[in-house]
Amino acid sequence: MTSVTTARQPAAGRGVLRDSRWRTWAGTVECAPARTVRPTGEEELVRAVRKAARDGLSVRAAGTGHSFNRLVPTSGALIDLTGYTGIVALDTAAGEVTVRAGTRFTELCAGLHRRGMALPNIGTLAEQTVGGALSTGNHGTGLRHRALSGDVTRVRLVTADGRVRGVGPGDEAELWGAVRCGLGTLGVLSTVTLRCVPQFRLRSESATERLDALLERFEDWAAGSEHPSLGWLPWSDQVTVRSVDRTDEPVTPGAGFRRLAATLDEVRCGVTGQAARLAGAEAVPRLTARLGGLWPDGPYVDASHRVFTFAQPVRFLAMEHALPLERTPDALRALRTVLRQLGIYSPYSVLVRVGAADDVPLSPAYGRPTGYVNLTVPRAAGQVEILRAVEPVLRDHGARPHWGKAHTATAEVLAGRYPGWAEFQRVRSRLDPSGMFAGPYTDTLLGPAPAPVAEPAVAAGRGAR
Repeated sequence: MTSVTTARQPAAGRGVLRDSRWRTWAGTVECAPARTVRPTGEEELVRAVRKAARDGLSVRAAGTGHSFNRLVPTSGALIDLTGYTGIVALDTAAGEVTVRAGTRFTELCAGLHRRGMALPNIGTLAEQTVGGALSTGNHGTGLRHRALSGDVTRVRLVTADGRVRGVGPGDEAELWGAVRCGLGTLGVLSTVTLRCVPQFRLRSESATERLDALLERFEDWAAGSEHPSLGWLPWSDQVTVRSVDRTDEPVTPGAGFRRLAATLDEVRCGVTGQAARLAGAEAVPRLTARLGGLWPDGPYVDASHRVFTFAQPVRFLAMEHALPLERTPDALRALRTVLRQLGIYSPYSVLVRVGAADDVPLSPAYGRPTGYVNLTVPRAAGQVEILRAVEPVLRDHGARPHWGKAHTATAEVLAGRYPGWAEFQRVRSRLDPSGMFAGPYTDTLLGPAPAPVAEPAVAAGRGAR
């Protein structure tokens, strides 16, 4: 095993602290914590949790603030993990990398690439932290790949009693399942060990197809590429399908510029959203047509992490729901009807990705191959109406919301959609019997902290220190 320590640098794109207030990346949610702690080592993290317990303060952990709801805000102690970063250890033979929970994927992927390794699959946003992504069920795309939780081999967790617990697949099954998507309600993640693979290259290529034709063969399309996705502008009958697959081809000259096209498209969406404030949301299709097609598009090959991710400099709001794969086509047909009746459009494409079934109780992909449907809108009141119109449609098709994105689901709605709901609640009642890591928003999502139950005996030599 190779031990590695990387420089701890301030995280770009992080949740903002200003005048003792904390704000999300999108700037739409904020709070004024009684105390903010910025640990750079595990001992500092443990002391912060123990001190909050002595002072009777609730605790929430924060990364770069890319959640769009009130998952982080607290009036108690806020533990800002953006300074708690870096690769702790890399075992290339075993294919495992251990990182501090505040490490951004940008830093992790670059560090792995320098050592000839890579993560097998990640989402598009490289500025989020490993701990935040894991805690909210984050994912990439591909029916051969589970969410990020599927690549976790061990975690270290600081619990309400101030202990550091190492948890892995050889430990109690309910605990191992719960800690890989806990919404920050089981404790504060200290380190995460992830599966990694020898570095590889990906070829990305796009094509257009009629929406109805694609929906007729949706499951075949989803299985036809290792990392498929599609983008759809709801006023159009065409979709852009993207296939991303491993290749031995060399990196394409100018690949970075091709990748920049995705960022430029984000900027175009932001400009269109601002223009629509004056011209009206009904003008979005016309504005999109005028501002589109200004940058090169076409197949290219690059290192995996550079194809998976791209810079997203424009602030926005996003909602994503995870549906049973086989129900995703009908959900998209229903969305088309509702959005066209509404007559208000977002300049951002509806993004559809897919994923394998997961075994983590609160994973939105638990127990079923999944279609992920993401809607993004500019930060404008009129555009938020789109999300309000869409959410009940997705819910009617068996959807579970992404824990870090905009939604209005409560425990009454959610409990029946997760077969492992009671399992998670049992772990929660054991690890946090006083509700130290809970708050008004998590109580809305999960219900109040359950009554305490006895903690099973820890096997000798395992689990805690």
